[in-house]
Amino acid sequence: MSDQEDLKTFVKTDIIKSSKKVKGKHSPISEVVDDVSRVLKVQAIYDLNQNHKNFYFFNVKNYFKKPKIRYYLSATLANNSSDLLVQLAGEYLIKHELKLIQYSIFPETLRVQLLLLKEIKLAEDYTHSIEILNKIRKKFRNKILRLKNLVENE
Repeated sequence: MSDQEDLKTFVKTDIIKSSKKVKGKHSPISEVVDDVSRVLKVQAIYDLNQNHKNFYFFNVKNYFKKPKIRYYLSATLANNSSDLLVQLAGEYLIKHELKLIQYSIFPETLRVQLLLLKEIKLAEDYTHSIEILNKIRKKFRNKILRLKNLVENE
């Protein structure tokens, strides 16, 4: 079996069966490739809160034929995103090959969340990616608490 088939099987058996699908239509995600904006259509989002709090799994249609579907694991950094929070979270991205997006998982609430995305290319990457995202989420939360304490102490 190829790596892509292994990943697809892993997603169907381990992730989708143990999570809850987020209902409704989802807006696409765009990424910049070679200075050109490409659109990734979100086919499904799965809420992983049963096993991992504040985690979501994105099933995305690729703009190239190979691989046809891409998978992203995401952690919620903030329930209400702002430019300040984006600036605070920016330092963690490059080191761990992460993407930071402002995205509304539940569009009916009109709330834009700040999400940290990690692409899952191999089934073995899943557990390691959860650990990385958890670690970065904790660092980010600590940084926000330090900033809050600085503002309160002035």
